[in-house]
Amino acid sequence: MNLKKFIIGVILILFLTILLDQLTKYIAFIVLFKEKQVLIINHYLNFRPVWNDGISFGMLQGYGNFGRISFIIIATSISLWIILYSKKLNMIGFVGYNMIAGGALGNVIDRLIHGKVIDFIDLHYKEYHWPTFNMADSFIFIGVLLFIYNELIVFKGKKNV
Repeated sequence: MNLKKFIIGVILILFLTILLDQLTKYIAFIVLFKEKQVLIINHYLNFRPVWNDGISFGMLQGYGNFGRISFIIIATSISLWIILYSKKLNMIGFVGYNMIAGGALGNVIDRLIHGKVIDFIDLHYKEYHWPTFNMADSFIFIGVLLFIYNELIVFKGKKNV
């Protein structure tokens, strides 16, 4: 991939993932957080306001400014590495890696603005709830799925072990 296509691709993927993430979080903030309400969509999906000052699945919460600054530095550093490394990958890997970076940077923006991450998507079955998440988390998940698909299906048998 030449440098111009690489830069345009990175900007496009990061812009779209961050825009969709921040737009949905803004709507959730206005509707759910300010009104302190839960929107019940169906038997499996609610929109529920949750502040997350930890990382995935609410782990490592309660570390205050040290945790917030640490998470910002770590997520930004890893995102930059992922973006630079993605230049070496095929299109599926490139898109997946940059979706991971875009999702991570979307959550970094929340930490910079609010000190915490806005989570609001609540999937559940009866009383069993998946940890509440947001679109940035979804982009990270999709990016990881693309990476796994790329490694296990696309490159299966093409690498010397």
